[in-house]
Amino acid sequence: MKARQVLGENDVLTLTATEAITAFRLVDTAGKHTVKKEAVGVALFDTDNASVISVGAAPIEVVEAGGTCTAGGGLSSDANGCVVNYSANGIIVGYALDTASSGYIRMLLCHGCKDS
Repeated sequence: MKARQVLGENDVLTLTATEAITAFRLVDTAGKHTVKKEAVGVALFDTDNASVISVGAAPIEVVEAGGTCTAGGGLSSDANGCVVNYSANGIIVGYALDTASSGYIRMLLCHGCKDS
């Protein structure tokens, strides 16, 4: 087994949730909503604490906007696991493919992105 596997466009990861998870919000490797850290993917369904969660890790995922998101711009996680425009005190989790201030947008998920 390779130390690093490349995910395909239809890949879904499973993790154990360590808190209640809301669909279409970012999730980290600990099974929590991502807050100012790298996201492993996007929750595909609402999930209870200690349950198995399905996480979309395809290059393009639909995610909930928690504030202004501008197409082409970097995205960070807010305190609830929603995406907002990147700010200097966050980490880039992906790039917006749509512009919105609420609702749902498409994002290009970015594994291993760093602050600019």
